[in-house]
Amino acid sequence: MLNSNSLFKIPTKGIYFMSLGGIGEIGANCYLYCCDDKWLMIDLGLTFADEKFPGIDLLVPKIDFIDSITDKLEAIIISHGHEDHAGAVAFFADKIKCPVYATGFARSLIENRLKEFNSMDKIQFISIDPIKNIHLKNFDLEFIATSHSIPEPYSILINTKYGKLLHTADWKIDDNPTLGANFDTNSFKKIGSEGLLALIGDSTNADIPGYSQSELEVREELIKLFSRYHQRIVITCFSSNIARMESIAIAAKKNNRKVALVGRSMKKTIEAAINNNIIEDHPNFISEEEASFIPRENLVVICTGSQGEKRSALYRIAYNSHKHIHLENEDLVIFSSRDIPGNEKPINNLKNLLVRQKVEVITSDDDLVHVSGHGYAEEIKKMYDWTRPYIAIPVHGEAKHLVAHAKLAQASQVPLTKILENGKCIKLAPNDPEIYGFVKTGKMIVEGNNLYDSESNFIKDRRRYSFEGIILISIIIQKDFSIHKDIRISSNGLPEFDIIKLTTDFKENFIYEYLKLNEEKKSSDQFVGKLIKKSIRLSIKSHLDKKPEVNFHIFRL
Repeated sequence: MLNSNSLFKIPTKGIYFMSLGGIGEIGANCYLYCCDDKWLMIDLGLTFADEKFPGIDLLVPKIDFIDSITDKLEAIIISHGHEDHAGAVAFFADKIKCPVYATGFARSLIENRLKEFNSMDKIQFISIDPIKNIHLKNFDLEFIATSHSIPEPYSILINTKYGKLLHTADWKIDDNPTLGANFDTNSFKKIGSEGLLALIGDSTNADIPGYSQSELEVREELIKLFSRYHQRIVITCFSSNIARMESIAIAAKKNNRKVALVGRSMKKTIEAAINNNIIEDHPNFISEEEASFIPRENLVVICTGSQGEKRSALYRIAYNSHKHIHLENEDLVIFSSRDIPGNEKPINNLKNLLVRQKVEVITSDDDLVHVSGHGYAEEIKKMYDWTRPYIAIPVHGEAKHLVAHAKLAQASQVPLTKILENGKCIKLAPNDPEIYGFVKTGKMIVEGNNLYDSESNFIKDRRRYSFEGIILISIIIQKDFSIHKDIRISSNGLPEFDIIKLTTDFKENFIYEYLKLNEEKKSSDQFVGKLIKKSIRLSIKSHLDKKPEVNFHIFRL
């Protein structure tokens, strides 16, 4: 069977791997495994849009390929609840025809978004019990507890007739986790002793030497930090970082402060954590409304907005447009997060705005207010020492992370390392690994609750308008094909210029050429439209060194 988009021949024998998102980028994770004509997907996440997509906040991977394997895709496994691994499920609720397996917490987060889309009944969920294997026709899955910046993270061991594959998902080694199970070192060592065909591994911090720090250290530092300040404290972090929010709540309680959760996603995540018995409902949590009545020295605000998002709570607080939370001189704002690549500019803009308001800003560059949920280089080397795979495939990272990860694998004596790209399918076994083929991939734009191809005309128009501006021309053509004297020209995104002179020049150019046309061409909006564009561009050339987009309206009486 062929995929019509890529002429990719669906394999029938052997074990294969490819990604539809997540290689060469941070986010949009979506990985596919094939074993003897049956398929398995691990994760279906979203990512932040960058400046190439004006007015767009989120992107999801293009997964049209699964239409070719609808009857062969046995399951979607969600490794953990982060948006970049689970956030796209709701957007594809109509396309997904197989069960979605997730732990209780991850499922709750996905269901929150499904409720927004009125799509709760469209996904067949099966809860993951990590102490039990999942038995599919050609895959047998085991779950290994790791540490990460969200509850219930697991690496997934995929057992097949051709050998074992380890999909690490996001992980780090934390010997003192503040939430959840301990990192299961022994299971990884057992994998190494039994033989591992391939490790498909997280690369996020592969280029950072040493070991990551523990969440417990952040908690202890926050307790000390809060004790040094006597003003209002606002702290922003990822809404999914339950361990961080609990650390903040504990630090606040030890310093006689109440905690206000601000931001819809923040509240829903905490609610999901409480409902799944991951944390207790802290008595010092208060509502946004109550926060406005608490003395500033007794208040900590946890809010969304660590990436400078314009719709976030911190953004509204910084611009003094939040209904209940307002900042004053010498208040403290803590960025308890990392900057996701591509978001540096909006984050810095937000920090500068706060500083200009005489608000103190603290980041992880100043104090231990954040630790990464991804392992550093020495932790990755330990993983290879434990598991000893035959093949290493770096995923989840930009090019520099993938290359750094590959070098670590090679230094750990892994016989074969393959850096792939989204859409490139590799046959892992039987016989020597080799590239099997390519599937067309890409991104879909999230606009409201709808998805559009990232190459849609409207987004191309936005790019053009943002670079060169736009000219709009309105012309009336009367029944006798004469041009009404009232021709209107307006512009957006262009410097000031003499619009009257431009209009006069355009009239001369356009009417001179229009009068040469026969009646058939004069009656064609398409032909007249081409003439309008040609004439206005000729006129603009003498006024502006620009090539703006040209739109027109032709009215016929």
